[in-house]
Amino acid sequence: MITRISKWLSVALAIMGLVHIGATFTPVISGKLATLNEAAQQAFVYMSLMCGALLVLGGMLAFLLADEVKEHVFLCKPYWLILTFLAVDGVLALVSMPHNPCAWAIFVLSVPLFVMNFLHR
Repeated sequence: MITRISKWLSVALAIMGLVHIGATFTPVISGKLATLNEAAQQAFVYMSLMCGALLVLGGMLAFLLADEVKEHVFLCKPYWLILTFLAVDGVLALVSMPHNPCAWAIFVLSVPLFVMNFLHR
């Protein structure tokens, strides 16, 4: 049951990463960059894309490792590293953007994923 929920949360985090990447090129994000100079715009786009990529990669890896951790003990450390990074990302997203619903979604997906696996190990 825990593995199944972990996989769903992981997929949802990967989807949130894709949404984040897509939002980078919509007026939600890019429209607000017009006041910045070109170098700052490019830096912000890069940071936004990498935040989305972290969620996609972390979510996909957590999904792929959720089943394998039970059979292969050596995968526990990489799995915990991924879950920790996702949880830190979720907490920092919420601290940095408390009025952003996407930050709340990332927090609500990543922290329970970490806590649930921590309590179940």
